[in-house]
Amino acid sequence: MEQVTLESVNRNVIALREAVEKMREVLLEDSLELSDEVVEEIERSRSAPKSDFISQEDVEAEFLK
Repeated sequence: MEQVTLESVNRNVIALREAVEKMREVLLEDSLELSDEVVEEIERSRSAPKSDFISQEDVEAEFLK
């Protein structure tokens, strides 16, 4: 069995702490806002008639042959 030293445990804890901090920064970023272009595309797609869209059944028929 591999011996575990206090130093190696400490290095692992520090690495985990750094990884969690990076994840926290990503989750809390303010730069994750939608651009005006994306908002316009979303609004355009919401106002499109349903006949412009392909049904789930048609997609499945095409790709799950």
